[in-house]
Amino acid sequence: MSRKWERMVSKNTKKLNKDRTKRGIAPISTDPDRSEVFKGRSIILALFFVLVSVFLLLTLTKTSGDAMYWYTTLAYLVVGVFVYFVRRPYLKVSKSSLSKRGFARELILNADNINEIEYAPGQVVIHLKGKSPRWVYNRTLNRFDVAAMAARLKKFAEQNHVSFVDKNV
Repeated sequence: MSRKWERMVSKNTKKLNKDRTKRGIAPISTDPDRSEVFKGRSIILALFFVLVSVFLLLTLTKTSGDAMYWYTTLAYLVVGVFVYFVRRPYLKVSKSSLSKRGFARELILNADNINEIEYAPGQVVIHLKGKSPRWVYNRTLNRFDVAAMAARLKKFAEQNHVSFVDKNV
């Protein structure tokens, strides 16, 4: 194929995959080693902001309640909704690395920095080498699909020679 044709096919495939993922359909891809993203929900932080907003609304009767008070109350509510629906925690599993959302940036972890991956019913724990904190993903707090995540991480561990411990038995 000519280069122009390859670029056109690549561009159209990318557009079609983007549209298919928006509709919830699996993307068409010829790359079996593409990264897979598992998304959850940040329930605790969103609930905290909504509860602060409700607290401010309940204490409004005890204060004079000027316009800035209303803006602050509404801002806490909007931040809570934003955290719940838009800023979702995730785990991206690619061929040789894992990545997740940090406070201000994406944290990338290569396979040689992983000590072991542990799967228990309802949670996945990734133990890192050195004094780094472990990465914990569970179903109850963050609403991750832990079973699908564990299956993909088992495949990742086999490809990169990382120990995978299944405590499901």
